[in-house]
Amino acid sequence: MRICNSRVFQLRALNKPHAFVASNQGVKEILEDKEDMLEMGYKDFGYMYSLYGDLVIFNSDDEALRLRNILHKVFRPEEVARYMGEVEIVSSRLLNSIEDKDVVIPYKLFKVLTTEMCLQLFLGLELENAKEQAASITELTIAHWHGLISIPVNFNWYGYKSDYTKAMVAKNRLLSIVNKRLTEETNGFLNVIREAEFKSKAEMANHVLLFVSALVPKALASLMTSFCIELAKPQNREKRLRAAQDDRYLENVLQEVKRLWPPFLGGRRLAKEEVIIDGYKVPAGHYVGFLTRAANCDPKIFPEPEKFLPERWDTCNQLDRERVWTFGSGPRMCVGHKFIHKIIKLLAKHLLQSYEWELVPNQDLTYKWLPVSRPKNDVQVVFTKIGL
Repeated sequence: MRICNSRVFQLRALNKPHAFVASNQGVKEILEDKEDMLEMGYKDFGYMYSLYGDLVIFNSDDEALRLRNILHKVFRPEEVARYMGEVEIVSSRLLNSIEDKDVVIPYKLFKVLTTEMCLQLFLGLELENAKEQAASITELTIAHWHGLISIPVNFNWYGYKSDYTKAMVAKNRLLSIVNKRLTEETNGFLNVIREAEFKSKAEMANHVLLFVSALVPKALASLMTSFCIELAKPQNREKRLRAAQDDRYLENVLQEVKRLWPPFLGGRRLAKEEVIIDGYKVPAGHYVGFLTRAANCDPKIFPEPEKFLPERWDTCNQLDRERVWTFGSGPRMCVGHKFIHKIIKLLAKHLLQSYEWELVPNQDLTYKWLPVSRPKNDVQVVFTKIGL
């Protein structure tokens, strides 16, 4: 972006022509205004398709609409209210286990918490009574995740397997577990999804795999880590105290966390026809990559874009809440974005009402952005219980 001196630029990636878009207006056009001129650009990532199977994220047009309608029913408000009961059970147990003056690495804490949450919610595992099974499944989700960030080559030579080969083995084992749980569990999420109108058991199982895999826990852990670390900074102590008392201000804090630290770098589309994006012509057949974090920090929309300013949502950006692209927008917006927001708000409120916290001094807070956004190093935070 700096080299091209533009927020829209062209280069070859994965040996294919791409236009990359980092302007807020450009991403708005991709996701909302001109979305019908673009299709999802993930299915030709053959390794991703192999690791997850046929999913809503790989489909376009009528097939995507069919699957999204099914998933919207799975996450309708009355079901989400029931799911939140299970979320609260897991989060209370793990967050209450933080002792006074504990030194905690937030990303590790939240990764454990959100992994257990997803296994209980999406597989119906009572983790207090199934610790060994949960640990085994967690290992499989990790191996499966490593396939996404490895060279997609199947290699098995005298017992030595590539990470991609291990990921495919893990996927098949996870699908076996998912199918078994779908026949056993008669309550909760699995019961709701079993009654949904999927075309086949395989299609149903693939979507459960998506929720059980490491993708969802890592996204949640990323957001909660950013929330925790930012509010641990000395200059943000008053913001933390205000968020504990003022629900609207907490909403502003969470919106600002999502703006500055989206879990994933961006997304991809394929131009079905020639399309103009933020004034730049993109030929048919070219891929369009959009850079979420850069668009969320476009100074044309957000004054002082790199600063953590929850107050902006009641002042200069009060009309711009819909211009944060962390969970997409338009017809292909993340189906579970409202559910995710409810989860992170519940976790944030629990922390704010139970603890004060601060950073261990003299740490490197530099972020890395791949495969998910989080601190490059194991940043440490000291928690102090309120009221002791």
